[in-house]
Amino acid sequence: MSSAHAGGAPDVSPICTSVFQETSDNSLLSRGSHCQKSESFERVLIGDDNSETGRVRIDAYTYSDNPLNQLSWQVRFRFRTTTLSGNGGGLQIKPVIECGSQCTVSPSAGVGLVPGGLSGETIVTITPNMSGGNPLYVRPYVEYRIVKTGDSFENGSSLTTHSGMSYVPELRCDVGLAKSGTQGCIYWKAPAVMRSVKTNNLDVDESAKHIKEAQAQGLPGNFVPRDDGTILPGSDSRALTRTRDAALRASNRDASKQQCIAQYGRVTGQCTFTGDSDETPSDCDCDEYPFAATNQGAAGGRFSVRRIDASDNRRAGALLGNFFSAQRVLDGDEFYVDVEPGGAVPTSKRR
Repeated sequence: MSSAHAGGAPDVSPICTSVFQETSDNSLLSRGSHCQKSESFERVLIGDDNSETGRVRIDAYTYSDNPLNQLSWQVRFRFRTTTLSGNGGGLQIKPVIECGSQCTVSPSAGVGLVPGGLSGETIVTITPNMSGGNPLYVRPYVEYRIVKTGDSFENGSSLTTHSGMSYVPELRCDVGLAKSGTQGCIYWKAPAVMRSVKTNNLDVDESAKHIKEAQAQGLPGNFVPRDDGTILPGSDSRALTRTRDAALRASNRDASKQQCIAQYGRVTGQCTFTGDSDETPSDCDCDEYPFAATNQGAAGGRFSVRRIDASDNRRAGALLGNFFSAQRVLDGDEFYVDVEPGGAVPTSKRR
């Protein structure tokens, strides 16, 4: 474990399965979640006679776990307090998030610090101002305000401010760009990894096995995490990129269809569905990889085709479109495909 990797903090939140003590994207846990522990900072308590009456050390935990299909984002905070000297009680802390004109913020009311323990949870909600762009990038900054209990967080005589030690990753919000009629936000630097098509899922196992073998032959899309405890892609990962260009998707699909005809003599189905989230899935027994909905598709370079069950192919294509929408994968965005087994295994194959 690196010095920056503080293990987990399940007593803070079930979200915090992994915690990094640095202000970086290493704190990312998914496209919607993160957990970060601050460097410790101290607060001195001053009595009525202006002399020091105590001193505490504070560790701030900043974390989140949000659905990706709405234009609001909750950031959560808890604080662990250690009394270093004297009486460490009687303090409140308030996290303040700033993101300029990019968002509006529903502030926290603050929470009491607990000497020798963990505070309650307090929440700040961010709402993006989509008039500023689509997609809109939102960079939140965190400041803490500490006062004696009952004093004002705005201008109280006991007020101290602390900043620079906590981190919220940059957000990207969009309306209708991942799929028409949808909206949402993500931590856009977290990798988008499609894990819904698995080799042990009998509904899509033929598609999954084709993807696995194509990646093994050197085609892109495989995800290999770094070996530092983060979810970020390692140097052996090779991303695909989504395209929403209808002409390119059609060219990709046509090239793969012609290759299937050359290899197998014919295809079953129209084979025009490209996997885009705004298309209606349809049956086709000609499977291609990389997908037609990528810039790496059959019209532009190396690719693989295989005759598979037409309904398997349709279901896998539908899952690809759902993935683009659910994970807010936009035109030009990188993504990966992991088909290794995991999760529940269906007992029969639907037709």
